[in-house]
Amino acid sequence: MPKGRVLLINPWIYDFAAFNLWVEPIGLLSVGSVLRENGYELDFIDCLDRHHPELLKLQGLSTPTGNAYGAGKYHREQVKKPAVVEHVPRYFCRYGIPPEIFESELEGRDKPDVVLVTSKMTYWYPGPHEVIRRVKARYPDVPVLLGGTYATLCYKHAVECSGADVVIRGEGEFPALKLIDQLTSNRSDYSQFPTHINDYPFPAHDLIRKLDFAAVLTARGCPMTCSFCAVNLVSPGFRQRAPQQVVDELQWCHDEFGTRNFAFYDDALLLNARKHIHKILELVLDRGLKFYFHTPNSMHAQVIDAELAHKMYAAGFKTVRISLETSDVTRQKLTGPKVTNDGFTRAVERLKAAGFTAKDIGVYLMMGLPGQPLEEVVESIRFVHERGVPVKLCEFTPIPGTVEWKRASEVYGFDPESDPLLHNNCVFSVTIGKHRLEAWDAVKRLATEGNRRLLQSSAYESTKQE
Repeated sequence: MPKGRVLLINPWIYDFAAFNLWVEPIGLLSVGSVLRENGYELDFIDCLDRHHPELLKLQGLSTPTGNAYGAGKYHREQVKKPAVVEHVPRYFCRYGIPPEIFESELEGRDKPDVVLVTSKMTYWYPGPHEVIRRVKARYPDVPVLLGGTYATLCYKHAVECSGADVVIRGEGEFPALKLIDQLTSNRSDYSQFPTHINDYPFPAHDLIRKLDFAAVLTARGCPMTCSFCAVNLVSPGFRQRAPQQVVDELQWCHDEFGTRNFAFYDDALLLNARKHIHKILELVLDRGLKFYFHTPNSMHAQVIDAELAHKMYAAGFKTVRISLETSDVTRQKLTGPKVTNDGFTRAVERLKAAGFTAKDIGVYLMMGLPGQPLEEVVESIRFVHERGVPVKLCEFTPIPGTVEWKRASEVYGFDPESDPLLHNNCVFSVTIGKHRLEAWDAVKRLATEGNRRLLQSSAYESTKQE
């Protein structure tokens, strides 16, 4: 007999732009797997479900449009811009299933005992807020819990504005279990709760309607202290899973759901490389598993040696993202010394020697860091292009609690008490002045044009060799 019914909801995205680059609510699915293991029955509504049959019918499609690796566009509908971002000269949209389909999903399910809503980017909070409003309208007596990144980094805002009954900070498995036990007058055996990351059950990937891809965390947290990153606030400490457990999860997703695309969500995938990523890739190769791997959160270039590069290529890495942030040596030390220009150059050379081409590799560079002159960004773009790989510009987003958040207040006059919608890089660049925005656009065009020429040249060289 189940202890109760918990409805998990992955909310809409409200933004000026959004694209599904292997987005899966892995935190929510991890909480769900722990609840299920402790006797709760789960329901799941995914507002970002690109495979929902009613959505596909609306779009006149039999299957979502996307690339060969499972990524693709979300359905979007233009909505009224909130007043605080009215000045931004772009359309504001809701990404995901239409609200009518969401209401139909609620209508077709048994009444839950508790609802658990996740949240991602701080400036995506309108999505979870809208979900909570609609759930409360239908089930005013059902408690709603809100967790995730926004709930953690903007806790006060979430408590005051979300409409949730309880807001959970940080990693949510144990707090959610205890709270839901209290709300349903149950009690789990907390002495049996996992004390090590290896003992957690796999995230409940089975709740996803069609698992074109799966997000995988081989560790939690990060030992680095980058000035622009808040991972240590969301997931304190650094804990790596056993390589065999990671590969067992990959194989389970493949064997049960036919999944071949996996996106590593790690912030420090290559740390302790000998005992960790090397072992993971060796197990993948030993088992003869034919997967495609993607690294949207990027990897530490400094760690990539020739042996690792060859293993990555053999194991099926397809989307290789590495971080440089800047080629300026002084700022590298200021933001967190995790890579040097020489280390980055060696990594690119080793990746290419292993078989990766320019189209497989992307390099993250930061633009708009407080106090960062645009000339530095231009020089960093030139530095990366000279090494024969394309640039992925990351416009600065002020993230609560980080060092750069404080610097943004000092340098840009950014109000730390402002609406989280103003954290959005699309908004932030407009907010700090038209002249600066025009200059930023010129730098972005420079990067785009350089990427185009580089990839064109790379494709031509490949054709000649064939």
